[in-house]
Amino acid sequence: MGMYHSTYFAYGFQIPDTHPGDLDDLDTQLQRHNEQHGVDVGYLTAGHYDRDMTFLVTHSTSVDLGKFEVVTPHSYLPEQYEAWNKTLLAAASALGIPPREPGWLVVPDLS
Repeated sequence: MGMYHSTYFAYGFQIPDTHPGDLDDLDTQLQRHNEQHGVDVGYLTAGHYDRDMTFLVTHSTSVDLGKFEVVTPHSYLPEQYEAWNKTLLAAASALGIPPREPGWLVVPDLS
């Protein structure tokens, strides 16, 4: 058995941890919300081996070991951040999840 390291770089916020058996339900709820509102909100589960955390995200990318990604405050227009924030908060409300302030997340993952 080997270990796999990766790092995720995403825009969003952490939500209460979701049991792996409930991820299908979360996925179904998000798909329904996205279809109804024409948005693209997803979730990310990552963390230390068997202690994954769950995040609600709009933009997410994997950053491979030995690589990096640069984001400056001006990488995206203020309107894009406003749209992402509105989308994330609406999705959280639809899911019954307490909203948090969205921001850039760097999440190391060990599987």
